[in-house]
Amino acid sequence: MLAYSGQGRFVMQRLDLSALVAETTQLLRLSISKKAALKFELARDLTSIVADPTQMRQITMNLVINASDAIGDRPGVILLGTRCLRVTRADLADAYLSPDLPEGEYVALKVTDNGCGMSPETLARIFDPFFTTKFTGRGLGLAAVLGIVRGHRGALKVESELGRGSTFRLLLPCAEGTAEPVAATAAPRPDWRGTGTVLVADDEPADPPVAGAMP
Repeated sequence: MLAYSGQGRFVMQRLDLSALVAETTQLLRLSISKKAALKFELARDLTSIVADPTQMRQITMNLVINASDAIGDRPGVILLGTRCLRVTRADLADAYLSPDLPEGEYVALKVTDNGCGMSPETLARIFDPFFTTKFTGRGLGLAAVLGIVRGHRGALKVESELGRGSTFRLLLPCAEGTAEPVAATAAPRPDWRGTGTVLVADDEPADPPVAGAMP
């Protein structure tokens, strides 16, 4: 909820968004369907932005997982691209969270998929908390994305059509200065096993006890 409202705590620094996406590649590959192929068009020597690297990873992860869900069980492609571009008021007219953003130079992160796409009715509700076309318990990923963008004073553009996939474009203002090194996030080992105690809190009705089972 804090992420959705844009009131989360951010640790801001100058960073290269292309470098950040590139170092998250392994984690992204482990998080999506094995039938979805990741492709990259990352600009070199990208202008810096001022942002929280952890939150930028979260945006990237949420958008890529959303694209993987849209592709589903069939083969598909997810394209991640970055670039610097000049944004006009006309470009911002149909973007989310841009009523007072100025024209100027912005860094853009694009996530495109060739999945199922969305109807206009679904598109109008994708950032509503807990709205989902999947199973119960989903629906906060894109709401969190919008909140993080709000907290960074950026904008988000979405294009989608049923049967033709979707494109999400994150726009963040360019910053002066050289990007600072960002600590890489280690990908989880696929063969990792752990031990311990897990506490589960669930509001679903409990299954009836099985006769003869231990209490």
